[in-house]
Amino acid sequence: MHKATKILRGSGLLLLTGLIMAAHPPLASAQEMDAPPMAPDTPGKLESKIPDPANGQILARKLCTTCHLIGEPANGPVPSDVPTFHSIANRPGQTLDHLSTWLTRPHPPMPNLHLTRLEIRDLAGYILSLRQEK
Repeated sequence: MHKATKILRGSGLLLLTGLIMAAHPPLASAQEMDAPPMAPDTPGKLESKIPDPANGQILARKLCTTCHLIGEPANGPVPSDVPTFHSIANRPGQTLDHLSTWLTRPHPPMPNLHLTRLEIRDLAGYILSLRQEK
């Protein structure tokens, strides 16, 4: 084999390795599991963990009103065996974490809406905003 052929094959292997590394960056450069989540549209900006109930209300109007009463008058019939957001918010021991977990993996008959973590945070925040202090 010619020396030039060996060099080209070696270069090809380096090029291939470089392409693979670019497509699949090493774990060391990936975001650490314990690191705070980054805002997807603003690289380097930390994502807030504080819910935005106003955005949660918008999501509830868009996604939940066919089955739930969401804290406002219904604009159509809703099933009588589905809990209202008010009753969900006032369950003993209800927390933002519990609601977030439920919305991440809901159980039938509730459909999995495949919400983003920001949507889950805001929707859970809106539901808890309906809690009545005793």
